[in-house]
Amino acid sequence: MATDVPSISQRALTQQGYDYSPAQLSELSWGLRFTPALCMSLAVVGLVTQQAWIHFALAILGILPFWFPASNPLDLLYNHVLRPLWNGVALPSNPLPRRIACLMGGAMNIGIGVGFTAGNLAVAYGFGAVLITLQLIVISTHFCVASWMYEGLLRLAGRWTPPISGTSARELVEAGALLVDVREPDEFARDHLPGAVNLPLSQLEQRVGELARGSAVLYCQSGLRSQRAMALAKHAALEAAVGTGGLYNLGAMNRWG
Repeated sequence: MATDVPSISQRALTQQGYDYSPAQLSELSWGLRFTPALCMSLAVVGLVTQQAWIHFALAILGILPFWFPASNPLDLLYNHVLRPLWNGVALPSNPLPRRIACLMGGAMNIGIGVGFTAGNLAVAYGFGAVLITLQLIVISTHFCVASWMYEGLLRLAGRWTPPISGTSARELVEAGALLVDVREPDEFARDHLPGAVNLPLSQLEQRVGELARGSAVLYCQSGLRSQRAMALAKHAALEAAVGTGGLYNLGAMNRWG
């Protein structure tokens, strides 16, 4: 089956949870550098001036997106103030791996702030050196250590299934595989792929018999719920109920093409 070949930076963005096509990732690439670049610049100012409050403020900015993925103040600044100036592509909500990275950055800023407050410059600059290094890496390459660690833990736990390409998914469906949308019914009603059936992740275990057609290709909005659906199927031994064809993870619905 044919496969898409994204660049190294695009694969890094996918690892961050942006499970989009290579073309869409290319459009998002520069915009997704804005928030970490601004956070790093402010962190440098805080380290140079030894102002603990700057790092506590950055910690709040880092922790907030973990609970409110669509409400990162810096992303909102980019989308509503800066992006319209050049008609750029709007930044989407932060997927879970990137939110974990924001949480980790927030924790490091707390460490810097506590170090300055306690007068322990070694602690403050130690956390600062690690933070700035990680931010430089993600800004220049999109490689995120926190997202890489998250994926590694899922792989070690046997709860990770790499998504197949849109071309492969279409070939499977043309050969008879069931195309399954694991989003909620209201999302499915607004928009879904042609020929797809709705089997919400929240109902998967109770309705697994509906997958007994031989093989199935799962997808959702961003790729996270389809990944969890695959993990649930493996953990609960539901994959065997599908038959010899097996389960396949398309990931984000826009990968269909």
